[in-house]
Amino acid sequence: MLLLAAGALTAISAVGCSRADGLGDLKYFRGATLVGTTTSSGEAFGFPDAQWEQVELRSEAPYEQVRDFYARLDVRGWTSTFENESAKATGRVYWRYLADNPRRVFYVIVVEERQRSGDVSIVLRRGLAR
Repeated sequence: MLLLAAGALTAISAVGCSRADGLGDLKYFRGATLVGTTTSSGEAFGFPDAQWEQVELRSEAPYEQVRDFYARLDVRGWTSTFENESAKATGRVYWRYLADNPRRVFYVIVVEERQRSGDVSIVLRRGLAR
């Protein structure tokens, strides 16, 4: 079973973001490559106890282009609860949190410029409140 799951992840990575090209209502940045996925549960990012899914992507596009894609993302019925950008020694980082309180679903978006490797890391998280 584990080999099958690892093989499926490898297959997804090989063809790019073909896993429905999104995590729930969040779309993957066009041309990004899937690095991996994981799940966890608990309180996180100021949101209540939830089951969390995470997708990590990489892009060769300029940081500004990736950041702007997620900053402009407008999902009907969602409220942007937090948005910030800051500089680090290794590049810039953009965070955006979204909530759909009636459905008790939460999203966390992190876009990180990685100057050393010359790419952009994109981490998308979806929490389903329990």
